[in-house]
Amino acid sequence: MLRCFWVGFLILLLTTIATVFVFFYRSLPETEGTVRLQTLNSQITLERDERGVLTVKADDRASVSFGLGYAHAQDRFFQMDLLRRSASGELAALLGANLLPEDRRHRPWLLREKAREAVQGLPAAQRELLRQYTAGVNAGLMSLGSRPFEYWLLREKPQRWEEEDSLLTVYALYLDLQSNQAEREYARGWIAEHSNAAQTAFLLPISSRWDTPLLGQPPAPSAVPPSPPEWWGTRPLTPQPQLNEAMKGSNGWLVSAHRSMTGKAILANDMHLGLMLPTLWYQATLHYQMDNGLISQQSGITLPGLPMIVSGSNGYITWGFTNAYIDTFDWVKLPQHATSYPLRHEILAVSHGQQEQFDVHLSPWGPAFTTLQGDMAMRWIASLPGAVNMDFLELAELQSVADAVRAAPHFGLPVQNLLVADDQGHIGWTLAGWLPDRKTVGEQSSFPLPAQASQAWASTPLPVSRYPQQIDPPDGIIWTANNRQSFSASSDAYNDGGADMGPRAFEIKRQLMRSDRLSHSDMRHIQFDDSAVLMSAWRNLLLPILQASHPTEGTPRAQALSAIIQWSGNANADSVGYTVLAAWREALYQGLFAGLDRQLGQQWHKASYLRANTRWDENVMRLIENNTIAWVPKGYHDWADFSLQQLDSALQIISAQKPLDQARWGEWNAVRIEHPIAQALPFMRRWLSAPALPQSGDHHVPHVSKPTFGASERLIVSPGDEANATLLLPGGQSGHPLSIWFLDGFDSWYHGTPRALVAGEHRHTLQLVPEREVK
Repeated sequence: MLRCFWVGFLILLLTTIATVFVFFYRSLPETEGTVRLQTLNSQITLERDERGVLTVKADDRASVSFGLGYAHAQDRFFQMDLLRRSASGELAALLGANLLPEDRRHRPWLLREKAREAVQGLPAAQRELLRQYTAGVNAGLMSLGSRPFEYWLLREKPQRWEEEDSLLTVYALYLDLQSNQAEREYARGWIAEHSNAAQTAFLLPISSRWDTPLLGQPPAPSAVPPSPPEWWGTRPLTPQPQLNEAMKGSNGWLVSAHRSMTGKAILANDMHLGLMLPTLWYQATLHYQMDNGLISQQSGITLPGLPMIVSGSNGYITWGFTNAYIDTFDWVKLPQHATSYPLRHEILAVSHGQQEQFDVHLSPWGPAFTTLQGDMAMRWIASLPGAVNMDFLELAELQSVADAVRAAPHFGLPVQNLLVADDQGHIGWTLAGWLPDRKTVGEQSSFPLPAQASQAWASTPLPVSRYPQQIDPPDGIIWTANNRQSFSASSDAYNDGGADMGPRAFEIKRQLMRSDRLSHSDMRHIQFDDSAVLMSAWRNLLLPILQASHPTEGTPRAQALSAIIQWSGNANADSVGYTVLAAWREALYQGLFAGLDRQLGQQWHKASYLRANTRWDENVMRLIENNTIAWVPKGYHDWADFSLQQLDSALQIISAQKPLDQARWGEWNAVRIEHPIAQALPFMRRWLSAPALPQSGDHHVPHVSKPTFGASERLIVSPGDEANATLLLPGGQSGHPLSIWFLDGFDSWYHGTPRALVAGEHRHTLQLVPEREVK
């Protein structure tokens, strides 16, 4: 009897597994053959090479948009779904109640409603491209033999793609790249309220020793005040999470023809974002006839959800982006209570759970809240009519640096540094995207403003004539690494919104200036450069302090001293010295700011001193360098005593996990790239994750790499020489773990092995044809 039970149970189990596998397998896309579609007017060809890299060929751009949408849905629909839901505050409806907090943060902006309105305002040509792309997405989704595997695991069904969803994809980028500004300005407001003017100026500096702007010169630092504010150096009773420095951003630089070894301009670009599977980007080549009769061939990365090459080359120009970190947000101090403004009732749906009513008060400036700093509203550039548009579609057909720089301010996307080179050897930079047109400018705008001052913020963007630009600088190079690009007088119109303090830009410029003739190989070397100028500065402070303490041989301090003496100056995977310095820097931050961060974080999500001041290293270094006794936290004799005590804490944390002499940086910094489903269903992790390999790099070196954050792509290209261009992605084209293209590309990304930007010889061809053409 018992044996029969187990035999039956085993049969049932195997049948269930086989059924699940069949459904999973059937959700793999067809990549060969012919598909008849009633909605088509002309034939579209989808070619894939041995890496799964897509080439779409059609008679016109609208048809190419259909084909790209079809392929995006085949390979990446779940990713597209997450992007649109993230922007609209609808994640819990798919992923469950754990996502309600994120929905509550995003829903007040009512972005689905704004996206729907934006679609109605698009010019006819753009609307047609969007219509065709949307039709392609839905046709591609319907072509799958089974719903994408994620939906089976979640017990949900995918919903059709709508035209507004593509604009929600742009809003998702806004949230990803600019949502830090709410917590940044909130924290700055609290610090200003609880510090005097001199303390605030010192604690919130506008420059650092590493600043290397393209325009203007950084100002001298503010003087250290005679005493700190009351909150300085307080620590919470419970440990704080580790310092989170995952700034969404990128490295990018340009080399003009006269500095290039080949006589052609070069673009190098690596965008730093959260890393997961599938990768954010989808590699493609788009081939069609333009309205002027010329053939356009664009190769680069696309973002599933949008009908365009985001970064790449068209034979005439090549372009890339880095996040500009311009201030596009204001907290507005309301003249009356937040609850006095009109109330909007929203429903937050929950997958397999009870829906929640969510109420938001809408003031003339934006969503209104009651906070410990008073009743305030959030005003954000993304909420202005027109801030999301499809004008960036124009970029892929432009043919010169001058044209691209002229068009960029009109693009409806979160403001970016646009880097562009053309086939005539020119290079250029400007800001792409909408900027607020404020009358309250400069540093004032980075603190909460009274309603009267905020009313001076126009409902239209900053005039194009006031956008900064640089074309063909005399030294033949342009660089950007999320640092502040301008300290000129006019930069008050586009104030700092949390820019990087500059070590990456400093090192990139230094490397570019080392040679008069630069090659693609040089670009690749810089992309993987782990020279640690920031940590070298910290080493120079710690080393004499540690040596003066005369640590006893064999003690953790003595081991640490040996490790940092032997350190190479790089964030190398084999380095123990870098691990020690990184942990000490972390401990310094926690020792000074953990108490403040706990208090701020309880008031507003993710508000912290780090958000308020990305240049905190500069402040603390100055205090230690000058041994400013008045600022030494309570309980310590001087800055040397404080530094050594924080080192001891750091060494204890390291030793609790591994013997100090074996604490190699690469293992602390190991890759942890996985599909979102792996986080919800850990038993699936082995099939949904990249190898957990040790890696070099860190936040503040050119080779930006952390376990779940880093280079989402690495592009090197000269316009007109796309055959020799390279592109590295941390995963493959497919989002399906049963596909041979799921992890394809990861090894090359990890090791830095060049892979072609342009698709190779096609191995798989899928023809999409109008139904009437098929006999």
